[in-house]
Amino acid sequence: MDIRSEREGSELKVWLEGDVCAACVPETEAFLNANIGGINRLVVDFGGVKRLTKEGLMLLLSTRKKLVGGEMALVNVPDGICDELEESGVSTLIDVVRAEGR
Repeated sequence: MDIRSEREGSELKVWLEGDVCAACVPETEAFLNANIGGINRLVVDFGGVKRLTKEGLMLLLSTRKKLVGGEMALVNVPDGICDELEESGVSTLIDVVRAEGR
């Protein structure tokens, strides 16, 4: 999994590439924990994500919980992953924006 980020004021944009799975959770969690301090909005771009496992989903939910009073959005989410997030109810806790043209 590759991770890139860009901070603009109190917003952090993160781009993920690859699988969001058990193997990448420790590194991704450490990265997010080190970078979410002081932000009001976290935007995670899923345009390069191929697969989201339950461990990856738990990471997203725990990260959302840490953003007390802040917002979190997943953008460019592929159809299959978006459907899973909607079916599991995650889209009621985190804004999920489906990728256009996929």
